Amino acid sequence: MERIYLYYSLIGVILVAVLIFLLIKQESKVPYALEVDATKDTTDIAGTYYRVRVNNIGMYPLTSINVYLGKNDLQHLDSLASGESFFFYPKPDTELETIKVTTKEGVNVSTDYRTPLKGIGLPGSGR
Repeated sequence: MERIYLYYSLIGVILVAVLIFLLIKQESKVPYALEVDATKDTTDIAGTYYRVRVNNIGMYPLTSINVYLGKNDLQHLDSLASGESFFFYPKPDTELETIKVTTKEGVNVSTDYRTPLKGIGLPGSGR
């Protein structure tokens, strides 16, 4: 009988610890935050491929998102809910520069394109 109580106590302690961890993690989130990942990917078949992923990592939705991808290429997204992502693709004739993302809530992010590492022998890895 004592072992059963010990197991129940252990399960209870683990559940309380997980609950405390989740509460602390949720409270540490900022209200409005944006993650921007601009990728320049080179492949054998398609050549160079550009994409910009915008991810809302804040607690609340972001509205009126403007993404400046280069000269004469300003793209807009009305809203992005918490935890959602959206991809932007520059126009073919865009002169690529630093990506600048702004929102109505005052979030401003600037970043450059990054090139992911390629593995030998992987599909799309280039040569």
